[in-house]
Amino acid sequence: MTDKIIVDFEDGRKISVPYGTTAIDAVKMVEDNVEDILALTVNNEVKFQKYELIKDSTIGFVKIDTEDGYRVYSKSLKMVLYMAITQLFGNQIVDFQSTINRNQYFIMPEFDLTNEKIAQIKERMQEIIDKNLTIEKRAMSVDEATMYYQKSGDVDKLQNMANRIKSYTNVYFCDGLYNNFYGVLVPSTGYLKTFDLRPFRDGALLVTADRDGNISSIRDSKLIDAVEEFYKFKRILGIPNIGALNDKILKNNMLDTIQVAEAIHQRKIVEIVQDIEKKKEIKLILIAGPSSSGKTTFAQKLGVQLRLTGYNPITISMDNYFKERADTPKGPDGKYDFETVDALDIELFNNQMNSLINGETVELPEFDFLTGTKKYNGKFLTLKQKDVLVVEGIHALNPILTKFTPAKNKYKIYIAPITTLNLDSYTKVSSSDTRFLRRMVRDFATRGHSVERTFELWGNVKKGEEKYIFPYVEDVDVIFNSSIIYEPAVIKTFAQPLLLQLDKSSKYYAEARRLYEYLNNFLPMETSNIPIDSLLREFIGNGCFSR
Repeated sequence: MTDKIIVDFEDGRKISVPYGTTAIDAVKMVEDNVEDILALTVNNEVKFQKYELIKDSTIGFVKIDTEDGYRVYSKSLKMVLYMAITQLFGNQIVDFQSTINRNQYFIMPEFDLTNEKIAQIKERMQEIIDKNLTIEKRAMSVDEATMYYQKSGDVDKLQNMANRIKSYTNVYFCDGLYNNFYGVLVPSTGYLKTFDLRPFRDGALLVTADRDGNISSIRDSKLIDAVEEFYKFKRILGIPNIGALNDKILKNNMLDTIQVAEAIHQRKIVEIVQDIEKKKEIKLILIAGPSSSGKTTFAQKLGVQLRLTGYNPITISMDNYFKERADTPKGPDGKYDFETVDALDIELFNNQMNSLINGETVELPEFDFLTGTKKYNGKFLTLKQKDVLVVEGIHALNPILTKFTPAKNKYKIYIAPITTLNLDSYTKVSSSDTRFLRRMVRDFATRGHSVERTFELWGNVKKGEEKYIFPYVEDVDVIFNSSIIYEPAVIKTFAQPLLLQLDKSSKYYAEARRLYEYLNNFLPMETSNIPIDSLLREFIGNGCFSR
């Protein structure tokens, strides 16, 4: 065994350190100030600062302005919140339900969380942060952890422990309190310089610093209505968390859960069509949502229900309204930017939609992606009395595309997997992770994209969503939550082998590993009972709708 280890830093610096040196001590040899370094990447894996180096390594810095930094910061704040609540009020059930602009919304269903108590919790959190208490990461046997959680009454963690394959679990310890937080935390509470805790709806909002280290503005959101609806349904299903889902899978008792989960989607679509019927003059249905939200299947299922009520849905593809290639705007890298709304022929789309609604006949374009031009092939359209246009696309909610269409003739739908099952009461799974896994599985099977390519594209996809979709969510008529409560147990079988394709040489290795470990929390579930018209089939295949 070598006594020395070579450490490379991402900026090209290189040093030699003794075997077993902690990653942060290696950093301190080259950096005077490490106060803004929340964690470290070691060979492309996010690690606790005190991770010991046992082989030659490349080290990077994890700061608040990165996705990894945000995760470390927000999870660490939850540890401090847990400590404050426990110290003030004993063991209490805390249920994190949703993320709003990177801020965490939680409720305490069995506790009267008054404004006064929220102020007390915030004050205690600040005291804990000011003390700069050390946070330690310890490996604990499952038996030992089970005994601890039995004592503290953490039912959700007990359910997860019962289905663990590993004989140990990692637990964080601070000031006499233990809790299990998935991922990496900061080494001490003093790193959490900026936060807030504010009353919000039926609970409170744990406000996290943004990428610049500042507190973001707070506003309510229609998305929370969908979150609360999902919360009600998961209680009805008897699946409040992952442990409960795993229990059902173990007992081969999933058929009823699948049927009810699919019925929830179907009922919501029926309600949307009923709302459209009530509004009488709707002629243009606009559907938008982020990547892999299930727009394609949703639009087709909506079309079935529309036909049942006498409507004749006519699908309009926004892809046919791209500008000629010569007129397509370019991004800073000099490449064509097909994500921007300015890549569309806005004037043509506006004029044709307005003409159709006014009873006129138009010739619809067909975009030839090989030549980069629109062609007119005699596809004429005139709307009849029960005809309704259905437009699905990233920019469908942008008012600039339908500014000539009266509001009374438009119906706007936002679709996304807004909620997922929590790993436990303090650990909410990102809906962005759900969408990424959907996209990775689908694109590998249908588009020949490698896992590396999906990761490579994902950053720009998310930027486009933040710029072109999310700003218009609050103006929609309805939000459709495309989450499926049993989905991770199904997607696990398809996604985990793909995630293993990335080795430590990939810059996306840490993300792939994080997602792989997340899926390890679910027991696998076979797919034969999933209906062929399920929205999930859009991603795993063998469905009755086009993908």
